[in-house]
Amino acid sequence: MIQLTPEQLTVVRQYAALLDTIEEGFHYVIESFTNYERTQGDVVLADIFTAFGQIDRANERSLAHFFADDVALLNDIQRFSSVVEEAWKLDGKLHDPNEKQKIIEKHVAPAFEAWKVSMMQHLRPYVEQ
Repeated sequence: MIQLTPEQLTVVRQYAALLDTIEEGFHYVIESFTNYERTQGDVVLADIFTAFGQIDRANERSLAHFFADDVALLNDIQRFSSVVEEAWKLDGKLHDPNEKQKIIEKHVAPAFEAWKVSMMQHLRPYVEQ
């Protein structure tokens, strides 16, 4: 395990918390397709996309430097681009509720979830310190 400074550990923990928040956001968005009391689905989806930008910046500016010697984690950082590619499938389709639901449920959310599980395997020892 790489020895991180207290400041670096804080960044890693905040990063992991952001991943959990995004996961919760996807659950809300998916539920909003059938539970009409969940009226903020589009707002939450926009927040998820904003958070994707934060992940991308943190991957590039922080995690890639903290874990420069951990090839497996660096590979997972690079794999985030596949999650972003899935999100791009929504381009031009946000006004088609059926298409939006299908893309989020079958592509974007599962891609994020799989990527998150893999990333957390690497980060969990640092988060649980």
